[in-house]
Amino acid sequence: MERKDIPQMVYFGFDDAVHGQVSPHYDYLFLGNLTNPNGHPISITLFVSHTYTDYEVLKKYYDIGFEIAVHSVSHKNIDTGDKVRKEAEEQRNNIVNYTGIPKEEVVGWRSPFLVTAGDPQIYALDELGFKYDVSLIYRRSGMDGDDAWPFTLDYGWPLPCDKDCPTDSHKGFWQIPINAVIDFKHQYPCAFIDHCYNTPWNEEDTYNYIMDNFYSRYNGNRSPYGFHIHAVWLNYGFRRRAMERAITDMMKHDDVYIVNIKQMLEWMKYPTKLKDIKYFEPWGYKASKTGKVVLIVLTVCFASIAFGAAYTYRNRMQLLCTISEKVNYIMLTDIDRKDVANDSDDEPIEGV
Repeated sequence: MERKDIPQMVYFGFDDAVHGQVSPHYDYLFLGNLTNPNGHPISITLFVSHTYTDYEVLKKYYDIGFEIAVHSVSHKNIDTGDKVRKEAEEQRNNIVNYTGIPKEEVVGWRSPFLVTAGDPQIYALDELGFKYDVSLIYRRSGMDGDDAWPFTLDYGWPLPCDKDCPTDSHKGFWQIPINAVIDFKHQYPCAFIDHCYNTPWNEEDTYNYIMDNFYSRYNGNRSPYGFHIHAVWLNYGFRRRAMERAITDMMKHDDVYIVNIKQMLEWMKYPTKLKDIKYFEPWGYKASKTGKVVLIVLTVCFASIAFGAAYTYRNRMQLLCTISEKVNYIMLTDIDRKDVANDSDDEPIEGV
């Protein structure tokens, strides 16, 4: 599939509890009758932890069309398979019991603090019926580097690893790499968009930070652009304004789709050309009762610039043609973060 035929997928994965202090951000940014080029509403993914979550608010977002995923009960370090199994099952049960969301709809997991348990984590999630994990980081070499596409763990985690990564075969279980963004100074990668060593403290720098990373994907290998983020980052008005501007400008492109992670994975399973997206049911299309729509499942070919995607990477060395060089980066956990709020050009938004 040629790059011009691949939709630029953008997804948001928000972590932590859902309640009245963060819901104004979701409402403001994503509930303004925003639609994708196919005419169907945009969607995001919420990775939900238990403490402080208002499950009535959570149910509202599910009814609207957001994806609900699991981020543990305790929000503590979960570093063994047994802990993963207990936390994932209990929090999914909380979501199902307190909201009525069908169990089979809750299929995604993110580890708190991105602390993982390697192969035992994937075994536990797979046995519980989860379909994907978003807890492992890939750091590209710079703004011009290619990101990794989502893949199944048929051959383990084939990318550079700085923590407990799965090495066993987990056929059909999806791993969505957290493709690190590059900070606004184009110096260091950041796993979460809100945890950068170089933090922008005004609207223009924040907007450029978001859009520079967007265009590096859009003009690059078209890998999905993931916002891994905590809603409290938007408490400063200049950040929320920058994000609103960025969403507006990204959606000016008729080949950009803001989808949730489940929808993104459906495209990975059934790669569909842009010209046929209007008939792609996982992204909102409903076939009429009087006729059938035949979706042509297209085989994705990888070119040397690695802009394609496949259901399973059969050759670890083909994941990225730029992967041979080690990436130097700063671990966020090693940073003594200082209070730089006074350098901001804005005050926190009242009431959030």
